[in-house]
Amino acid sequence: MKIQAVPFSSRPRERLARYGVSQLRDLELMAILIGSGNRGNDVLQLAGSLVRQYKTEDLALLTVKELRKIPGIGSAKACSIAAAFELGRRVNLHQETEIRISEPREAFELVRDLGKARKEHLVALYLDARNCLIHRETVSIGSLNTTRTHPREILHPAIVHLALAFILVHNHPSGDLTPSKDDIEFTRAVGRAADLMGITLYDHLIVSRKGFVSLKEGQWL
Repeated sequence: MKIQAVPFSSRPRERLARYGVSQLRDLELMAILIGSGNRGNDVLQLAGSLVRQYKTEDLALLTVKELRKIPGIGSAKACSIAAAFELGRRVNLHQETEIRISEPREAFELVRDLGKARKEHLVALYLDARNCLIHRETVSIGSLNTTRTHPREILHPAIVHLALAFILVHNHPSGDLTPSKDDIEFTRAVGRAADLMGITLYDHLIVSRKGFVSLKEGQWL
């Protein structure tokens, strides 16, 4: 599909601005990096060709010279792609190799940014056998002050990343940290579904600008 055929609100840059970088597919991220197409190829066609031809980890290893050999990728686009992957490598070198979560406060520090969100976000933190974070995913984004999803949407990333446990987090844009009846019922339903898969729901945090509440500590879980 060409970029002109995509509704304006669904184009990569607009989706990134609206939903955040984590919600974009590899193709969309690549299209933003490339920036524009050329006479023979639309930007989405160029991005799609790259994503189909190379795995992301393989693309990250290509030199500028190698990137320039790909049809439609000139010097400027090759430099942008190479620079983006190099920045990612440098960030990884400075990050801690492990982030261990042993109490609700440590989980809250990883999702403190949600307290400022105007819409309700449901986020899951997936953990390994040592309670180390292996993946963070925004499962859904609500329209006003509510967001709900089916347990399978929460458990699928846990299976993909071989997580043994996870922590749910959602924000209350109103600032009220009191769990609603729906919050409690939803949490317990997800916990039951997770148990059937041999995965443990450790906790569910509600966050706002005022701080956070742990459903486990409050004995709602």
